[in-house]
Amino acid sequence: MRTEQPKDSRLEARGVSAGYGTSLIIEELSLGIADGRITALVGPNACGKSTLLKSIARLLPLAAGSVLLDGADIHRMPTREVARGLGILPQSPIAPESITVGDLVWRGRHPHQRFGHRRTAADEIVIARALTATGTAELIDRPVEELSGGQRQRVWIALALAQDTPTLLLDEPTTYLDVAHQIEVMDLLADLNDRTGKTIVLVSHDLNQAALYASVIVAMRDGRIVRQGTPEEVLTEETVAEVFGLDCVVVPHPRADRPQIFPLGRHMGGRTPATTTAPPVPSIQETR
Repeated sequence: MRTEQPKDSRLEARGVSAGYGTSLIIEELSLGIADGRITALVGPNACGKSTLLKSIARLLPLAAGSVLLDGADIHRMPTREVARGLGILPQSPIAPESITVGDLVWRGRHPHQRFGHRRTAADEIVIARALTATGTAELIDRPVEELSGGQRQRVWIALALAQDTPTLLLDEPTTYLDVAHQIEVMDLLADLNDRTGKTIVLVSHDLNQAALYASVIVAMRDGRIVRQGTPEEVLTEETVAEVFGLDCVVVPHPRADRPQIFPLGRHMGGRTPATTTAPPVPSIQETR
């Protein structure tokens, strides 16, 4: 298991234990986030991916350990100061009824404002850049509830960008989107990373997307990190079997120097995934 941390990480979890109620999902977990890179947290359902992200984002209290941002414990920092360092997009965010795109993205500027502060020219520039970067400038006066799933997700990312933070944390940013809109969102994140050097951490259920877009993969199971490193180092047939209980074939992408995974189910000579408990379907003769 790889446990070495990136050097000089601005954002780091140290010995973190967290969960819900009295049930701990992750225990004594440490992870340094690679600055200026895209990091994908992958693993089966309930393995602790979102719990780890929420802990890093200060959306979940810690049972033990600490999360450091530029050497300071974020759970002891003022909320406004944390919001200036971390832009957060939770899973399935909900917009206020009838709010327009422009007003929603404007809310991303709140960490930089004092009470009663009005929009300044500097705020307008940041908002315009966020809308342009996400391709949503023409939607500024549209109610968010009227947008398509892909448009809505890009608007939420624009809000996170308007916070003007060096780091973005996204919990399953392509959930509920069709494949075209998924790639649209992932391309947007890659463009932001390439152009600005913004650090991006995201939870993903799609191993092939993670392999194509992330520089660092963190594979988790049962609340622990099984392996972390480059896509080539982590997304191997052996690691996929260990993390997901799934047989697969890993081959190079035909147009990118990244691995791609082809699952092998029972009908292709693979074993039944460890998470599957349903019995075999009986034959017609057996049901008579």
